Amino acid sequence: MAFNGRFVLNIIHFASLHGADLKELISVSGVSHEILGSEECQLESSVYNNVIDSCLSQTGDTYFGLHLGESLNLSAAGLVAQITQTSETIKQALQYACDFAQLACSSLPMRLSEEKDCYKLVLTPEPLWLSQSESAVKQTIDGTLVFTIREYHELTRKRHFPLHIHLPFARPKSTEEYERLFQCPITFGKDECAMFFDKSHMEEQIVTSDYQLLQVLVAHAEHRIKAINIEQGFFEQVKASVVSLIKPEFPSLEQVASHFNMSTRTFQRRLAQEGHSFKEIIEELRKEFALSYLEKTSLSISQIAYLLNYNDASGFIRSFKRWTGLTPKAWRSKML
Repeated sequence: MAFNGRFVLNIIHFASLHGADLKELISVSGVSHEILGSEECQLESSVYNNVIDSCLSQTGDTYFGLHLGESLNLSAAGLVAQITQTSETIKQALQYACDFAQLACSSLPMRLSEEKDCYKLVLTPEPLWLSQSESAVKQTIDGTLVFTIREYHELTRKRHFPLHIHLPFARPKSTEEYERLFQCPITFGKDECAMFFDKSHMEEQIVTSDYQLLQVLVAHAEHRIKAINIEQGFFEQVKASVVSLIKPEFPSLEQVASHFNMSTRTFQRRLAQEGHSFKEIIEELRKEFALSYLEKTSLSISQIAYLLNYNDASGFIRSFKRWTGLTPKAWRSKML
């Protein structure tokens, strides 16, 4: 899981304009202002979560994500924004935004699909990230939705809004800010995060479209994603794919191999070339999820075992003791 440093820097600058300490937030990121502003900078989700939590704490803004999305310039999305600005239609721009979402935030993949009477844009936060920080996920989703609507308006010079929006969070005490910014029916507590668009609006022409420049930018984006994947290595790519395929049970070897368009034999051989195995990946992810879940005292040991696809709590306890030398209960007591 990774977040673009330049994207995080824009968040920090916005927070600093609303009462947060710029130097302190830069320090939380763990890198310099200059490094954060580079195109290649990528931050781990734990660092990003700490930055968001610090922004929330220092600004005191419950709707930080909404206000962030309302205020950011399109340039804040970097290369992806340049691609959307040079696309021909809103539909094409959104599809490219889905294709290259990894360049800004690999933990929040997006998918555009055509329904019977509308288009549906779905945002699916990675389960591991969600288990780490629901507040960071919520603020990021809020900001992304508002930013997408603003982008819609600025690219077409028209004030179209979604038909309706689904949010996977509990309904807040006040929905006034959501209503002001979304201006469409909003349903909270859904199983998905999605925006629904009128089909005719999706064919709206983008006023800054430029076919020649678009081809150059798309080629550059594809090169950047390829470079990121090469840098990650096959093991990390597989690990990220396993996380994205959890629904909520862990995917099988066959499912993940199919995701890479490989036979199970070829898939296992590729992993073995890097000194890893599929079983090792599942074990490592189970451990990471377990450590995140144990920080949530509302979850019992039995509930965590169920979430990790163990048949019973005893199997989970044995695995956890093998990973850490402690039982889950002892680890939770020690850490909390």
